[in-house]
This record gives sequence, structure tokens and C-alpha cells, in this order.
Amino acid sequence: MITQRTQTARDPPSILPLYGGGFWVALVQLTVFYYAVGAVLHFLLPRIAPVKQIQHQPRKRGEVLRDAFYSLGPLAVKAVVWAIVEELHKRDLGLTYGGQVSGLAEVSYCCLCIALLDYLHDTWFYWTHRLLHWGPLYRHVHYIHHKSKAPSAFTGYSFHLVEAAIVFANEILVCFLFPVHMGLHRLYHLYTTLIHEGGHVGYELAPFIPTLEGLVTLAVRGVRSRAPWLNTVQHHDMHHRYPTRHFSLYFTHWDRLCGTLHPSYDKDLFSYY
Repeated sequence: MITQRTQTARDPPSILPLYGGGFWVALVQLTVFYYAVGAVLHFLLPRIAPVKQIQHQPRKRGEVLRDAFYSLGPLAVKAVVWAIVEELHKRDLGLTYGGQVSGLAEVSYCCLCIALLDYLHDTWFYWTHRLLHWGPLYRHVHYIHHKSKAPSAFTGYSFHLVEAAIVFANEILVCFLFPVHMGLHRLYHLYTTLIHEGGHVGYELAPFIPTLEGLVTLAVRGVRSRAPWLNTVQHHDMHHRYPTRHFSLYFTHWDRLCGTLHPSYDKDLFSYY
């Protein structure tokens, strides 16, 4: 499967390819996905499904529109990151590969890659997030994201351009850690956009953030099972109320190990159903 890295030139051309289209194609993919998902999560789902709000305060007038506007810059930064990954791939730098994925072994390897990406992404997010709460970075960079005390889906990427560069840098770094298919790299990091948006909606989407690990837990233990090691929407929502707590994205182990989990989190877990 790793030998398929050299097959990139034979990938079929497309008007809007999954990858290989450069900055503008990446920006279109991200922008359409981000605002479409945001509209569904913020406007549609609460009207067609019974959801119970987590937040204790109403959103301020114009806050959602402001966050949607502030998200444009970080989306452009993420598109630049994807263009860099594509250029690295073209120059045969890093461990990305192309070609078709077929057979049980290759599909299983892709699932392993997703699990690795989840843990690496969560670790990167936790420690860079804590760095962003360091005094100077918080006052001049991260404060933009925390303008939203009652966040919405559009708060997901509502942050400073410097923060965007820090948060998305891991999407380049993973290309040098283990072989990863370019299509999987693109789809996975597009999906993380949904995770960031979903973590800010203000109501629970599922028993926990829908990662591969979460889906496996659902299949094995059922919907009502408590899985305290997996993040929920409540987890990040509490971070906007208590900025010195809850820095992780997918899992709770870093917050538990480092003492940054809010004392009331476990008590209130899943009380919104």
C-alpha cells in the first residue's frame, strides 16, 4: 500500500478533485462544508429534533454572524495548509501516498491511521490550546475565540489567524510520522471541521463526540452507556464558561491527568437527554 505513493500522477483528473487541486479547490471544499454544516447544526437540527440546551445564557445579538465572518480567515489558513501538504506530496516529501485503496489489509490500515490521527490530533490540540491560554497569547490571539461565551456552530473556526496556523500545523506534521493516504488525509481533516463546529453547538449531538472510537463504543456498549474517556459537546461548552478547564478535543485523558477537568463535569455528564 505504501508503494502507491508514486501513483499520484495517474490519479484521474477532475474539476473539483478530492485533493491535488491547490489552494482554491481546498478553500471551496472547506467553505462549502463549513457553512453548510454550520447551517444544519445551528438552524435546522434544533428545529426538527428535540434538543436540550447546555448553555445557561442567551447568545448576544449579532454574535453568530460575527463568528461566521471571523471563520473566513482560518478557513483560508487551513486551505493553505492543505496546499502545502499537496506540494509535499508532489515532491515526494513526507510519507503520503495515493492510488486506490482496496482489500481488507489496506482498509484496516486506514482505520488504524484514523485512530492514530485521533490521538495525535487530540494531543496536539490539548497542548497547543493550553499554550494559547498563556497570558500574552491569550490577550493578543486566543481572546477572539473566547468572545463567544455562549458559542454556536460558527464559533468552531472563529479565531485569530495566528491561532489557525498553530491549530492546523499538525496536519502537515502528521505527513512525516507514518504513511497516510492523501484521500484519507483530506477527508479526515475535513471531518475535523465538523468536530470543531459540533463541539460548539450548545446541545449534545450524541453521547459523545462522533470519532471512530466513539462509534465503536456505541456499537459495543449502546447509546445510553457512559463513556467518561470520550469528549462530549458539554466538555468544550464548559471551557467557554470556565476558560482554565477542558482543553482537549476528542478524549478526556489529558484533562484528567493534568487536573484541568472541571469538578462538576462527571456529575452532569449526559444529564441533557
